[in-house]
Amino acid sequence: MQRRTLLAAAGTGLAAALTGCIASAGNGADDADDDGNSTTESTPDPTPTPEPVDAVSVATGERLTAVVGDGPASDDGRLKPHHVRLENPTDEPWTARIDVSRPLGPGHTETYELDRDATVNVSLRVPAEYELTVTDITSDAEATESVGPADFDCNRSWTAFSPGDGGVSVSGASTRMACGPHTVAADGAVTVALGDGTLPTEDTKPHGLAVVNPTDAAETVEFAYETPAGAVAFGGTYRLEPGARVGASLTEAREVTLRVARRNESGEETTEAVTVEESQFDCNASNTTVSLTDDGGFEARTLSTLMFCGDADPKNESST
Repeated sequence: MQRRTLLAAAGTGLAAALTGCIASAGNGADDADDDGNSTTESTPDPTPTPEPVDAVSVATGERLTAVVGDGPASDDGRLKPHHVRLENPTDEPWTARIDVSRPLGPGHTETYELDRDATVNVSLRVPAEYELTVTDITSDAEATESVGPADFDCNRSWTAFSPGDGGVSVSGASTRMACGPHTVAADGAVTVALGDGTLPTEDTKPHGLAVVNPTDAAETVEFAYETPAGAVAFGGTYRLEPGARVGASLTEAREVTLRVARRNESGEETTEAVTVEESQFDCNASNTTVSLTDDGGFEARTLSTLMFCGDADPKNESST
C-alpha cells in the first residue's frame, strides 16, 4: 500500500566563526572593551526549519513498481526491460529522490522513504538513452548513471542505488545469456509512442515513422530515432521477417531523425536517414516509411491525407 508522509529535509549544517569578544554568560548582549566602553554582541539567526518533503513511504519488505514507456520490452518476452532499483539494506529509513529522464516522452521523478529491506523498482520498457539520478535527501549526496539501447536484450538487467558511506552507492548486474537480434515475426509489428503528447492543437495528429521489410527474406537492421542533439529516443538491432515493421508514433511536434543501417553478406553497410520536421505535424494523418529493397538499399516515402489545415499548405499525397 502506498502512503505519503511529510518528512523534514535535513539541511546542511552551518558553522558560525566567532571573532573578537565572546558574549558574557549573563544575557549574551553586552560586554565591555579594554577601555570600559560597552559593546553589543549580535546573536546569529537560528538555522531555518527545513521545508517538509512529500515522500512515498515504502514499508519493510515492500516492493513498489513503476513503468516508464509503452513496450516493446516485457518481463516475459525475448526483449527484457532494464530495471532501476532503490534498495535499502540498512536498519535506518532512507529517503531518496529518483529522476529517470529520456529524450522523448515522460520519465519518472519521485521521492521515496524506504524502510529496512524495502525496494522501489522502475521498469524501463523502451530501448533508449536514459539519465538516472538519485539524491539522498538527508545528505544531498547524488549519484548519476546512464542507460542505453545496448542495455536491452534477452537478459534481465538492472542498475541499483542504495545508501552508502555518506553518499549513494551504485551497482549493476545482468544475466549472461547469449542474445541474438530481437525478431519481429512475419507480418508482425512493434510500435512505441515517442513524445509527451503535447501536440499544438486538438486537431493536430501524431506522425508515424517506421521501418518495414516488404521483401521475401528476413533482414537484420540497426536503427535509431534521434533528437537534434543526437540522443536516441528509441533504437536497437532487430531482425525483420517478411512483412514485419518496427516504428514509432511521434506524439510531440518536434524534429526527429530516423537512421537505419543494414549489411550485405560481404559486411558492407548501407544507411538511410529520414528527418521529420516540426512543420509536418498538422490536422492531416501522416506517416513516413523507410522500406527495405531487394537490392540491399532503402526507399523512403511520406504519405498524408489532403485536408486543408488553416493557414497551412495542402499536403502532397505522397513523396519519395
